[in-house]
Amino acid sequence: MRNDGSCWLALSILLAACGSSPPDTPAEGSGGATGTGGTGGTGGSGGVDGTGGTGGAGGTGGTGGAPPAESLTWKEIDAAGPSARTAAAMAYDEQRKVVVLFGGLECADFPDCTMENDLEDLWEWDGSTWTQVARDGVWPGPRSRHAMAYDPVRGQVVLNGGGGGMMGWNGSTWEEITAFCNFGCPLGREDHALAFHKGRGHLVAFSGVGSALNDISVSVRADSYELIDDFWHPIDSAEHPDGRVGSQLAYDPARDVLWLFGGSSEYSASFDGYPNDVWMLDDSGWHQVNAGGTPGDTLPWGRRQAIFAWHPALQQVVLFGGFSYPATQMVAPLQVPEALSVWTWDGDAWHNRPDWFLKDAFRSDQAAAQDPGTSGIVQFGGENFVERPTADTHVFGPR
Repeated sequence: MRNDGSCWLALSILLAACGSSPPDTPAEGSGGATGTGGTGGTGGSGGVDGTGGTGGAGGTGGTGGAPPAESLTWKEIDAAGPSARTAAAMAYDEQRKVVVLFGGLECADFPDCTMENDLEDLWEWDGSTWTQVARDGVWPGPRSRHAMAYDPVRGQVVLNGGGGGMMGWNGSTWEEITAFCNFGCPLGREDHALAFHKGRGHLVAFSGVGSALNDISVSVRADSYELIDDFWHPIDSAEHPDGRVGSQLAYDPARDVLWLFGGSSEYSASFDGYPNDVWMLDDSGWHQVNAGGTPGDTLPWGRRQAIFAWHPALQQVVLFGGFSYPATQMVAPLQVPEALSVWTWDGDAWHNRPDWFLKDAFRSDQAAAQDPGTSGIVQFGGENFVERPTADTHVFGPR
């Protein structure tokens, strides 16, 4: 684990005074906004010889909208599953409607956690139940701080980095993926970001720690690539985010862009080493859309290894958890630290939702993906406030 536990200790003391979020109160089970009804069909023309014409077909009813924000909450799900771990990776398989989890770091000498082991187990979450997949045939080796994303072109969940090669999971077997590159490559990276950009039609990898073909030193890389026909092509853009570890990419299907947030300039970054700028990747390249700045009511604190994921029901990106420098982020006594509240990003502005904060759900270095059961977000594992790996499942969805 990390050596900055003094910050976490101070935070734990403050949160103990705050307590958990208020218990859920029964809320009206209001659904989404009422759908707009379809338009009526046009009546048919009169028939010959006095026979009546055929009536037009009625229009199709509209669909309901997203649930109101007030009906959303974090909930712990009582479901047996993977062992306690951090630095695992999850991805939502859109075709099979399950979440795939692989690997991570386990504590080998709990509770001290001065020794850690990489894991190589594979689990699937269907929205209510975890199922372990038995090892068979070709299999990834133990790894942690890897990245995973679903690739609809391949029909596979792709696993990259974390101490091993790139592989694809199709629901029954693993396949080794051989990818080529020139003068730099995201293979073998750790703490990098990986996501599929549907508009561009390719997997995108960003930054992280690793080496490159033209530079064998291991460092934070300020690069991004997309995988085109088994070849990693650098994304050349007039603007480009700085390199960082523990950042997150979230695909926004409403705007057909990838959003990038978070990360730190290095593992032992100083207080200003956690940028809170927002970047967008579209068909034309990278664009900075929010320069960040002094955190407060309108901007979140920068952080690494947090949840930054698209919430289908909200139609916004949700930011929660992660690691920063809590000692610099205390607000008035007996209030929740501003840095750890929940935020949403709507494509233009941040929205602070401290009412969604739940101390017992807070994690850093957890794995997260779209939840197939609620159209929300599911998170598993990660470190709690006292830097201990956890084995619990939380869902951010309807009450």
